Amino acid sequence: MGRRRTEGRNLPEGVYYATNKRGIRYYYYAPKRGTGKAGERVALGKDPTDPEFHRRLHAAMHMPTHDGGTFAALIREYMASPEWADLRPATQRNYSYNFARLLDVAAAMLVADMGEHHIYQMRDAMALRPHSANKFLQVLDTLFKWGIKRGYRKNKENPAADVDNLKAKTDGTHPWPDDAYGYVQANAPEALQRMAFLGRATGQREADLVRMTIANVAHDGVHLRISKLRDKPHFVPLLREEIATIRQWSVHPSGRLLMTAQNAEFTEMALRSHWNRWRRAQPALAGLKLTIHGLRATAICDRRLAGSSDGEISADIGISVGQIQSYTKHIDKQRVARSSRDKREGGGKIIKFGSKR
Repeated sequence: MGRRRTEGRNLPEGVYYATNKRGIRYYYYAPKRGTGKAGERVALGKDPTDPEFHRRLHAAMHMPTHDGGTFAALIREYMASPEWADLRPATQRNYSYNFARLLDVAAAMLVADMGEHHIYQMRDAMALRPHSANKFLQVLDTLFKWGIKRGYRKNKENPAADVDNLKAKTDGTHPWPDDAYGYVQANAPEALQRMAFLGRATGQREADLVRMTIANVAHDGVHLRISKLRDKPHFVPLLREEIATIRQWSVHPSGRLLMTAQNAEFTEMALRSHWNRWRRAQPALAGLKLTIHGLRATAICDRRLAGSSDGEISADIGISVGQIQSYTKHIDKQRVARSSRDKREGGGKIIKFGSKR
């Protein structure tokens, strides 16, 4: 029996997956499944991160054929535009996901009829996931700006422009503790051992880790393209020992450094799901904030503790100087606190416990 897709990302109501004998998931749109009002099942494919997956989903969501001026029409027109084609694949996936959310509640609604109060209602429905809610607002703002220039709102007002973001309670990305990293290297499947090593050595995001090949490895570092910067070329210098470790790995004919146990290439989402499934099954890692992105923070903290300046870390990892503080603030706070302690040890007032009689 097919199951609702909940792992990794939530898809609109009515999306299910079925797993074949080889363990491959295939997704379907089946509205009101299991009821007397069940609609026709529509095949969506096997990759929810593929823009084509979401195009099929949008087409299957019973949109009116004559829907001029609706959000269904606006989204179809936008996804056929040069502006859409110019977006990076990762951005298209993010937009497609948020478009599906919008279509789930407002496909037949006229763009001209949506007011600020409607947007607050949608935002508040996502209050438990503030980051996702704020990304949805950002995408909606972009969609309105594009649609207003094409006559979807005669008054030219963008109701998403002044909607407040939700405040996200977060203390930033946490670097991995050394003992947790050691546990992964000692106990995880080889693909996850490699992931942790590459993430910490290079400081790159999941999307770029899964694309690394043995051909990217030079004698003193790794050549890569940073997907978030429109595939901007970048070189990460590595230690001789790190290069030697990578050279010892057996590599699939495709050249990818990270492969599944079935010798398939990882997608960003598949790698994250594989990691989360294994991590949740490890009592020794319970309560620790261990994300793949946390390896990026670990790489940056490693360099800071080794004495590298912010400018050197920026050039090394391929990150702006302004962002470095958000990754190192945890160790920086500890260093400042320990420095204060050391000053007290050197001449400050010592607090006494108890009293002599």
